[in-house]
Amino acid sequence: MAEFNQLYQLVTIADAGTLSKAAEIVHISQPALTRSIQKLEAEWNVTLFDRQKNKITLNQTGKLAVQYARRILDDVNTMTNAIQAYERSLRTISIGSCAPGPLLELLPKLTERFYGMALTAETVALEHLLPGLEKGAYQLIITDQEITVPDILCHPFCTEQLYLTVPPAHPLAGRKDGIQLEDIAGETMLLFKEIGIWKDRVISKMPQTKFILQDQDEAFSALIQVSALPAFASDLTLRHVDRWQNQNRVTLPILDPEAHITFYCSVHKSHKAYLPSQCNI
Repeated sequence: MAEFNQLYQLVTIADAGTLSKAAEIVHISQPALTRSIQKLEAEWNVTLFDRQKNKITLNQTGKLAVQYARRILDDVNTMTNAIQAYERSLRTISIGSCAPGPLLELLPKLTERFYGMALTAETVALEHLLPGLEKGAYQLIITDQEITVPDILCHPFCTEQLYLTVPPAHPLAGRKDGIQLEDIAGETMLLFKEIGIWKDRVISKMPQTKFILQDQDEAFSALIQVSALPAFASDLTLRHVDRWQNQNRVTLPILDPEAHITFYCSVHKSHKAYLPSQCNI
């Protein structure tokens, strides 16, 4: 039976074009590579190469063998990745969220309940979350809509309300009862880049507003302290993120319906224990 490394060597010869280049890639001598391929031919009782002086080329049988070898190598890689992902899932709770705010609420709860397990979390596009949960890339996902899929448990988790923060001298600072998104038209604002689904819900509806994007948390926090420009915050970030503590800013609720989201946590029924025990709704 062909060994895995022989299949890899065969594909490498096909890709490299010469034995000498293939030998460099697989880190063995050219004579050793030649003997390995000859052993494979003898085991299969076939000839895989047309051999000429100082040159070998794949014959039709060899080309077919390379096609099958590629499939086997791909299958082995897929199997390896799946097994490694499963092993990690036994020690790690991987979380995908459509927005960063709910993670501020969720991660402390899971850390307390599952002390000793590793937690990983990322903000990703909404359309990737359910497929990621079904494939095992995530053990828990956070979406802005309820998921009704067999074998998936979905519970309301928390709400998030968007606010505008401005210095006390800003013309909008007196609107403490709230503002509409249209009130910010024509403004220049600071904006943290990683805001997930808020970009589609809110930013896309503000074509006349100019944004100065920041992708570094420290730089964004520093600008908030010294800038006279408006910036978004939410009840979750105001509660959990240090940058908003002791800021000399006025916080104005945004009254548009797009500025309020109910988030849901979903898990496969086999991971029911990962659902938050308490909801902030």
